[in-house]
Amino acid sequence: MKRCLSTLLLVLVGPLAAPAQPPGKPNPQAPNLNPVVPLGVQRGTTIDLTLNGANLTDPIGVLPSFPAKVTIPTDANNGKVPTSLRVRLEVPKDAPMGFHTIRLATRRGMSNARLFCVDDLPQVMEAATNRDAKTAQVVPVPCVVVARADAELTDFFKISVKPGQRVSFEVLGRRLGSAFDPQLTLIDAATGRELPGGFSNDAPGLQTDARLTYTFKNAGDVLIAVRDVSYRGGPDFHYRLRIGDFPCATAPLPLAIKRGTKAQIRFAGPNVDGVAPVEVQAPAAEDVDAIQVEPRGASGLAGWPVMLHLSDLDEHLEKEPNSDAKLANRLTIPGAITGRFEEKDDVDHYVFALKKGQRVIIEAHTMEHLSPSEVYMALRDAKGTQLLATNPALAPRLDFTPAADGDYTLAVEHLHSWGGPDEVYRVTATPYHPEFSLTLNMDRWELPTGGTVSIPIFVQRAGYNGPIEVSVVGPKGLSGTVTIPAGAPKPPTAPSGTLQVKAADLPPGPLTFRIQGKAVIDGKPVVRPASVRSVVALTMGNLPVPPRPMLTQVGLAVLDQPPFSLALKLEAPVVQPGKPIPATISVTRVAGFAGEVVVNFVGLPPGVKVDPAMVKIAPAQTMVKVTLTTPANAKAGVFQARVSGVAKHNGQDYTAQSAPAGLTVKK
Repeated sequence: MKRCLSTLLLVLVGPLAAPAQPPGKPNPQAPNLNPVVPLGVQRGTTIDLTLNGANLTDPIGVLPSFPAKVTIPTDANNGKVPTSLRVRLEVPKDAPMGFHTIRLATRRGMSNARLFCVDDLPQVMEAATNRDAKTAQVVPVPCVVVARADAELTDFFKISVKPGQRVSFEVLGRRLGSAFDPQLTLIDAATGRELPGGFSNDAPGLQTDARLTYTFKNAGDVLIAVRDVSYRGGPDFHYRLRIGDFPCATAPLPLAIKRGTKAQIRFAGPNVDGVAPVEVQAPAAEDVDAIQVEPRGASGLAGWPVMLHLSDLDEHLEKEPNSDAKLANRLTIPGAITGRFEEKDDVDHYVFALKKGQRVIIEAHTMEHLSPSEVYMALRDAKGTQLLATNPALAPRLDFTPAADGDYTLAVEHLHSWGGPDEVYRVTATPYHPEFSLTLNMDRWELPTGGTVSIPIFVQRAGYNGPIEVSVVGPKGLSGTVTIPAGAPKPPTAPSGTLQVKAADLPPGPLTFRIQGKAVIDGKPVVRPASVRSVVALTMGNLPVPPRPMLTQVGLAVLDQPPFSLALKLEAPVVQPGKPIPATISVTRVAGFAGEVVVNFVGLPPGVKVDPAMVKIAPAQTMVKVTLTTPANAKAGVFQARVSGVAKHNGQDYTAQSAPAGLTVKK
C-alpha cells in the first residue's frame, strides 16, 4: 500500500480546499520550458544549461530562486532559436540546498516555473551504455547521478564497497514533477543476486520515490538497478540518484515553528542517528511559508533537506512520557504541537482548558508535512468520557463546543497502530472563526514597464462574507490593491474581483511576487496568501504535495513598453450557448508606429469560434469588429476573455494584452 499517498486527497493548503476553476491560459507568445535537464547543480560550481521548450527567443533574463550569477551567451546565434537557449549559472558555495525553481523571461512574456535542485554532492551524468548489468556505469561514492528512465529498460550503476561500509541511496523522481515511479534494487555484482533487504519502492513520505540505507557485510562491487515500477519511460522520466553516507530524514522535529522565533530542529526518519540539531531562525515576514533544513551526518554529507513550515501559532514539541491522561502534555489555545508515535500502539495525550461555549477546531496534520502517519483522535472530558472522535474516512478534524468549563484531554494514536522513527504528526487547536482563502488561475504574467496587468482573484468563503483587502507583496516598484466587497460566495469558476498590478519604473526582466488578502474577522486581522497550487500541481504531473514555496509564487516578466495597446469590448457579455457575440478590438498607437497587429483571443470558453479566424489590425486601422460564437453544447460559466496582440516595430517584436472582459455563458 502506498501509505504516503493514501489520504493525500484530504490535504488542505490554507484554510479551505483548492478551488474548482480551471487553470487560465498564459499568453501564447510567452516562453514555455521543458524540464531543465540535468535538473540540478552542485553548489559552489558553474554549470552550462541548455533550456529547451518553445518561444525562447529574445531572452531578457533567467530567474533562479536561489543565489546565482546568470549569463546568457550571445555567440552562435544563441537567443535566436525558439526551441533552445544556452545559459550559464555560477552557484555560490553557500547557496541553500534543496528544491528550487527556474523561470525565463523573454521580450514576449514569462515562462512557467521548472523545478531545479541545488545539491552538495558532485554531479555525474548518466552514460548511454548503462542499460545492461554487464555494462553498468561505474560511479563514485558519494555522488548524484542525473539520469532518465526509458520504457522497458533498467538503468544499472556500479559502486565498490568495503566491509561494514554504510551507504544511502535516494531517488528524486516523482518529487521533481516527473512521471517516474522509481524502484531501486541492490545486486551483488559477482553473483547477480539481490542483496537481502536491498530493495525500495514507495519509501514513506517520499511521494512514491525510493530510498534505503544499507550496511554492506562484504567487500566487492554492487550494482544499483533503477527502473520505473511499471517499466514506463520517456522524455518526462528524469530522475536524480543520490549515493553516499548521508542521513535519510523524512521530516523536521518540530514540523513547524512560529515566525520570528529561533528553534533547535531535530529530524525524524529511518537513518538520522548521530545527526546534530540545526538552529533555525525563522523569518518574521509573512511572505515566507517554509524553510528547507539540511540534516548532516557524522560523515559530513548532507541528506536531502526537509521542509520546515512556518506558522503564526505557538509551536511545541511533545514531551514523553504522555501515554495516559495523567501524563498528558498541557497545551494552550491557540497552539500547536508536534508528536511522534515512537512504537507500535503508542497513544499520546494532550490536555487543555476550555470555557463553556468556546468552540474550538482541533486538527491533525501529516500529509502536507510529507509524514506518512495517519492519525486518529478522540476527545475526552475530565472523567474520561469520550465526547468526540475523528472519522477514519475523513480528514482528522474535530469541531467541539464544550458544555461546561474544564480540562479536556485529546488522545492521539496511529490509525493502524503503527509506530517508528518517521511516524510524526502535528496537532493544531484554534478557536473557531469564519474563514476565506484566495486562489489564482495562473502563476505567471507579464506587463510593460510602467504599465499594468489585470489578475482575476478567486475567493472561497467559509462563513466570512465581509470585505477582503487584496494587495501585492513583492519588490519595490510593484504595486496593486483591490477590495473584494462583502457578499455571498460566488461560484468557484467566477472571479470575485480583479487586481490591477502596476510596475512603476522597474527595468525589463523577470521577478516573482505574491498576492495576499487581509480581513478583520472577529476583531482580529487575518492574512491569507493567494494560492496557485492547482496550477503548480498540474505542471508537475499532478504531484500531490509540490514544494511548499511554489504554492504562492507568481512569476512576472516586466517588458519594454510596446508601441501600442489593446482594448476588448463585448457587445453581449451574457450569452446563451450557440449565440453570437459581437466584439470590438481597439488599438491605440504611439507616435511613429503604424504596423500591423496580429491578435489572438485568450480565456474564451472551450469551442468558441472566431470570425474572422485570423484577426489582423491593418496599419491604417484603429479597430476591428469580430464575431464570437459559442458552441451549442457550451457549459454555463463565467470567463475572463482578453486579446493578445503581436507586432513588429523597429526590427523588434512586441506583445500587448488587453484588460479582461467578463463573459458569462448562461443557459
